[in-house]
Amino acid sequence: MSQEQTSSQFSLLEDDASAPPVLQWIWPAMICALAYALYNIFIKKGSDHIHPVFGGVLLQVVAACLGALLLLCLVIYNKYIDENEDELDEVLDVPKEGILWSCLAGLAVGMAEMISFYVMSTGVPAVQAIPVIIGGSVLFGSLLGVMMLGEYMGVQGW
Repeated sequence: MSQEQTSSQFSLLEDDASAPPVLQWIWPAMICALAYALYNIFIKKGSDHIHPVFGGVLLQVVAACLGALLLLCLVIYNKYIDENEDELDEVLDVPKEGILWSCLAGLAVGMAEMISFYVMSTGVPAVQAIPVIIGGSVLFGSLLGVMMLGEYMGVQGW
């Protein structure tokens, strides 16, 4: 076997030179992880008191309101405060592909939220369900990143 063939077999272990430095993304990622942890704890707390579908829909409505408020703030800031029309156009001009992937992500998260409410309502302790759900998400996300996005798992950034 040639060195080139051997190298391509182990591409999952190579460094990815395009990955940003850890310090650039680690703190926002940790805040995101905390938000997901709170999300799961809040679902566990509410799951005994609400139907899984209604709980999931209510959660999505609240999240949509928060997102709409943030979008409104971006529009107001870029149009009236910063007067940066180029950035405003960038925020509001979305190609069809961006809309498609956002809608598919919405379908996936909607299913995940309702199923999460159901799982938590079965009485399984949060200390068991959350690691399975989040750990499974890490596993599936990593595998799908390789299979669907053509990415490879590298040491860069870790």
